[in-house]
Amino acid sequence: MIRGLPVAVSGFLALACAHNVPQDKATATDGRIKGAKQLTLENGEATDTGIVTYPGGDRIDWKVIELPEKQRGTLDVKLSWTTPRPGLQLAFDVFDEWNTLVTSSAKTTRKQGKGRNRLATVKAAKGKYFVRVYAVGRGDAGRYKLGLEFKQTLAQGPIDWLKIPINDPPRLADLPGIVIPCDEFQPDLNNPECKKICFAGAPANWSGCKNTCTANPPDPAIPICAQTMACPKPKADRRVMACRKIDFVKCPDPRNPDRDNPNCDDVTIPPAYGRILGKQIQGKEVIVTIGVGAKSGVGKDWKGEVLQGGTPTLRPAADNPMSGGTLTSIRVDGDVTVGRTTLTPDQLTANPWVRLSAPKPAP
Repeated sequence: MIRGLPVAVSGFLALACAHNVPQDKATATDGRIKGAKQLTLENGEATDTGIVTYPGGDRIDWKVIELPEKQRGTLDVKLSWTTPRPGLQLAFDVFDEWNTLVTSSAKTTRKQGKGRNRLATVKAAKGKYFVRVYAVGRGDAGRYKLGLEFKQTLAQGPIDWLKIPINDPPRLADLPGIVIPCDEFQPDLNNPECKKICFAGAPANWSGCKNTCTANPPDPAIPICAQTMACPKPKADRRVMACRKIDFVKCPDPRNPDRDNPNCDDVTIPPAYGRILGKQIQGKEVIVTIGVGAKSGVGKDWKGEVLQGGTPTLRPAADNPMSGGTLTSIRVDGDVTVGRTTLTPDQLTANPWVRLSAPKPAP
C-alpha cells in the first residue's frame, strides 16, 4: 500500500492516463508476501482498508491472519471498494501458510454508482492465511475495505452407536409359485394356464377362446370370426374385415343396388326425363301422366321435379326445377309414370317436362 495521502492521490490521478507503469514501481513493504500486514481477529472479525493502483505502481497489498490455535471453522472474506470512475475492478486471492492457493474472489453483486463487492469462503479453515488484494487490469485502481469473519465449527463428542436406531432390512419378495404349463392335447380345465389358451373342444364361452374364431368353417356372423378370418372365395362378404373393395364384383345393377356390395355404395343412378302427356284436376292437386316408366328404370320410390322452360338439358346440374314443382309418384307402369303435384294446369302446360330421380342410397 502506498503510504501517505500525496502518494495515494498521485496514484488516483495517474488513472487519467494509464501508461505502461511497472506494477510494483511505488509499492511499499506490503506489496510482497514477506511484508504482509498482520490482521487480528476480534470477536471472530477483522477489517482493514487501503488503496491499490496499477497505474500508480502499487498494484498489490498483502494481508496475513492467524486463526485461533486448535480451532477449525469457516473463514469468509469480503472485499468492497470505490473507484475514481465506473468500471474499475479489484479482486483478491487466499493462500495457506504453505503458499498454496485455496480460493479466489468471486464477483457477487454490482451496487449502484461506483461500489463493488467480491466474496470467497474457506471451509475447514485452520492455521494461517495470506490474502492478496490487487487491481485486476492495467488501468484499474480503487480504495478498498477488506473484511474477514471466522466461525468456529464445534467439535462433536464421541458417537454412541448402540443408541442409534437401526431399521430392519427390507423383506425379500415372495418367489412366484410353480407354473404348470397347459397341455393343449390333454388340457386340465382347472389349470389357470389352460384358461389363457383356446384348444380344440374348449367349452362354450371359454375365456381363452374369446379372441379366437372356433367355428368351422368360420362364420362371418360371429364378430370375432369376421375380424380374424380370410376373405371368402369366390364371393366376398363385406362383414369380413379382410375383404377389400377390389374383392367384390362390379355393381351389377346400379338402378337396383346390392347393399352387400361396397362397389354399389357410390354408384349414382342417372335421372329419367319425361314429358307430361296428360293432366287431371283432383281437388287442390293435379294428377299428371309422364311419358317415361319402368322400362326406363324408373322405380316406385322415385321423386319428380317439374322443370322450367321447354326441352330439358339432360344434364341434372343445369336443370332449373320450378319452385313448388315437386311431384310425388303414384304409380309406375312400363312406359308411363303417374304422379301428383300442387302446380296449376296452366303452369304445367307452360312447363311440360319432369325429371325423375332415384332416392339416395342409405349409408
